[in-house]
Amino acid sequence: MMYRMTALVALACAALPVAATAQSGPAVVYCVNDRIRVERTTIQQLRVHQPHAPICIIGPSFDFQPDGVTWVRQNLRSDVGGSCRCN
Repeated sequence: MMYRMTALVALACAALPVAATAQSGPAVVYCVNDRIRVERTTIQQLRVHQPHAPICIIGPSFDFQPDGVTWVRQNLRSDVGGSCRCN
């Protein structure tokens, strides 16, 4: 009986990180209201929260958000919060 409980707890704990990862989307490099952002929010969600702001995707998506910040620094030669433009 104790073995079964231990096995169930171990199985449940092993599934937690997978479930948490599945719920969050990739981090995307956006230009929102002329500022660089790296967000896990979808572009549709950004448009709902900021309906009048110009919003566009200006870079790739990343599984690990700090990789997006590094990409911004290396490729855009700027920091998150720096200026950008949606054409």
